[in-house]
Amino acid sequence: MPTALVVGSGPAAAGAAVALSVRPDLKITVIDLGEHLEEDRALVRAGLAGSRPEEWRPDDVALLSHQPVATSVRGLPEKRAYGSDFPFRDGGQLQGLSPFEDVQSALVSGAYGGFSNVWGSQLMPFSRETLAAWPVSFDEMLPHYRAMLAQVPLAGEDDDLAERFPLIAPTSALPPVSDRTARVLANYARHRAPLARMGVTVGKARLAFRAHDCVLCGLCMTGCPYGLIYSASQTFDALRQSGRVEYHSGLLAVSVEEGADGVTIRARERATGTIQTFQGDRAFLGCGAIGTTRLVLGSLGLHEREVSLGESVQFTLPMLSARATRDPRSEPQFTLNQFNMLIALGDGGRDLSQLHFYTYNPAFVDALPAPLRAPALAAVQTELLRRTSVALGYLPSWASPRLRVRSHPGRHGELAELEIRRDQTHWPRNKMLRQVLGRVALAGRHLDLYPVLPRLVLAAGGKSYHFGGSFPLRAGGHTSTADRCSSDRMGRVAPWQRVHLVDASVFPDVPATTFTFTIMANAHRIATESLGQPW
Repeated sequence: MPTALVVGSGPAAAGAAVALSVRPDLKITVIDLGEHLEEDRALVRAGLAGSRPEEWRPDDVALLSHQPVATSVRGLPEKRAYGSDFPFRDGGQLQGLSPFEDVQSALVSGAYGGFSNVWGSQLMPFSRETLAAWPVSFDEMLPHYRAMLAQVPLAGEDDDLAERFPLIAPTSALPPVSDRTARVLANYARHRAPLARMGVTVGKARLAFRAHDCVLCGLCMTGCPYGLIYSASQTFDALRQSGRVEYHSGLLAVSVEEGADGVTIRARERATGTIQTFQGDRAFLGCGAIGTTRLVLGSLGLHEREVSLGESVQFTLPMLSARATRDPRSEPQFTLNQFNMLIALGDGGRDLSQLHFYTYNPAFVDALPAPLRAPALAAVQTELLRRTSVALGYLPSWASPRLRVRSHPGRHGELAELEIRRDQTHWPRNKMLRQVLGRVALAGRHLDLYPVLPRLVLAAGGKSYHFGGSFPLRAGGHTSTADRCSSDRMGRVAPWQRVHLVDASVFPDVPATTFTFTIMANAHRIATESLGQPW
């Protein structure tokens, strides 16, 4: 029986595993660190999931709803999942990574499901214009987007965003939105024409969650007790329960070798340090862009050289409205992204910025300046919350600083050690950001959303989690062993023929629009195309 080795359990690994699972004679072996939520928290979560919110004990809710924790670098605080840091915890995957200066440290997840345990769940394809610069077209990607939507729930609506980002498959409606969101959408409908002349489009969020089951408990951002928000772990749970994958946890892949008889992966047991060896006919590496880059550089002995990754830089921008709503703390709602603003610079449809808007979550209070958090100013807090939204925005990688990675030999011949720096040398500093902020400010009078520009925060390197391209797909990739910093359309780096990179490490660039859907679809495409090759 032919064997496929899949490394990782995040969205890319899930997309590849789903594609491989259609071949009934194929054995699929998954190698993963597989960090899980702690047992005590998992038990409390299960108790909440088996009851209604009005039946929940306040102590249980408090245990699972810890707010994000500040880190030492600029940008959003680090989220918690059901009160736990398990998506960010170091199971060996962060050892030997040295981020310098303005770069965050939690660049690789060792969790079962990867960073999809804490993602924002936005689900939109890349635009036709973006994929026109890739060796894979939108039409080629389309069946793989559809295949992923057979696995991932989608809630959204057919609105003006669909002109550039079609829904692709039937969706369920979002739950009732907040009063602020409803007002913004109504304002947009009244002023669509002048906003269109500015290149501004507004529409409801597209979210990967089972919206029809939502009970509006407000815990989305700290972990839905009912598991309604998609995580790649759900796909692997289904594949494991059906017997289609053989899952091995507690293992960190440290080297990949391709020979005449197939592929060998060495993995270190986290608990004992023992090395296990796995052999297969093909391997699919889905460790995340930095994790896969590290594994490839070390396995091919590509040391003392630099590779570059593009990042869609993230910025956070509070917004104020002149007209107050009712206090959002008294409003039953889901607290995920509720509406999006798309800003097109020029007519080409490629230079886009996207802003995701959140109209309330409890972290808003923690983010207020310290004097405003004083109990004596509770009335002021209320008035601010009645007028505040927060935009989480992105610029495309070609208008953002890059990440530079230098590899050094690892200890005992294992994983390479990486130095990671942010390179702003060739970045036209803030040029596109200034243009975007100018459009947002102009749109404010139509939408009653005014940016608080002094509170703008540009995130540190890697903090967006939207980065990749260390081995970008190239039409002529995979032909030269002299320049191994590219891959062919099947994610293969020379001289490999049976090892496929399936995560964002192969993205030619990273647009400002949502990221994870294309990671899954592209991984599904690569794995599907591999099934047409000799095994």
